[in-house]
Amino acid sequence: MRILIAAALTVTALTLTGCNAATDPTPVQKAAPGEAGPGATKKKAPPVKLTAKRARAARSVLSDGGALSCVRVTVTNRTKKNLEINPLYFSITDTHSTKHDTSGALGDYEGQIDTTTLAPGENAKGVVCAKGRFTPRVVAMTNALFSEAARAEVS
Repeated sequence: MRILIAAALTVTALTLTGCNAATDPTPVQKAAPGEAGPGATKKKAPPVKLTAKRARAARSVLSDGGALSCVRVTVTNRTKKNLEINPLYFSITDTHSTKHDTSGALGDYEGQIDTTTLAPGENAKGVVCAKGRFTPRVVAMTNALFSEAARAEVS
């Protein structure tokens, strides 16, 4: 009986949250794409192109003076629908595979990526930072429903 109840609760939780337990992870877009070798097949371009490069952000007047690790990102909307962009939609994973939330550093630096809506074909550029001193390896961006939209290696 307990197994049936646990299974029913799991199905209900997945249904209510809209989670799809069978989704594939978002592929990481390479920092410096290489040429395809002989016999290579062309892959479909990702719907949201994300590029990332290490950066040093200028401190804002609101900065507490703590260490920041920053990345300059470019987001390109390759879909046929509008794409919401928000600095809260980003996270940075370091070289030790630790994921850092960027919300704690908002307001500590100038040039952050704007909260905006990108029409198809448009792009946005800006900086995202997380508190702490680490080497960024991957930047991830979620969509408005907080499911991962894009991942990119940091160059």
